[in-house]
Amino acid sequence: AWVGAEDADLARGEQLFALCTQCHAEDGTGNSDALAPAIAGLPEWYVDGQLKKFRDGIRGLHPDDTGGLRMYPMSQWLRTEADIASVAAYVARLPAGNPDRELEVAGDAGRGQGYYAVCSACHGPNGEGNQGMGAPPLVGMSDWYLFEATRKYKLGVRGSNPQDALGAAMKGMAATLPDDGAILDVIAHIQAMEKK
Repeated sequence: AWVGAEDADLARGEQLFALCTQCHAEDGTGNSDALAPAIAGLPEWYVDGQLKKFRDGIRGLHPDDTGGLRMYPMSQWLRTEADIASVAAYVARLPAGNPDRELEVAGDAGRGQGYYAVCSACHGPNGEGNQGMGAPPLVGMSDWYLFEATRKYKLGVRGSNPQDALGAAMKGMAATLPDDGAILDVIAHIQAMEKK
């Protein structure tokens, strides 16, 4: 069960987050060289859930998931539910940044809008996310990470663990994108939504 902000200790969260800064940076803006996406400002419920998936081996143990394989041992440092809640609360309160665009090839936002129709069922019409659907916001995310995460779902690197029902759903949704060009198109549409 999600503990929530009322039980979170932000000072403890900040202390524990110091371990995360070597990859995600002090401000949570991430580092593509470390395969660490921007996480600053992500919803508390989402960070909490992902940390638990890493800790429990539901996510991050696929041999082709280099970034996940790094996160699994890091998550083991969070020994209690309260520690996870505290880190999640701290990350959620970091000011969301505007990560640099790192993809060398841009997609077509117009085509991406059509592909995004499937995504909007869970992630919302404006990429704002939806806690009820377990879907994080997409706007403000690292473009390289959106690309890599979607490819991981398409390839079964992510979302294949039987305990990951939301990942399995995302794996199915990613399968509707026919190729890498379509993934780039969706990302271009998400970036266009960010400018609105």
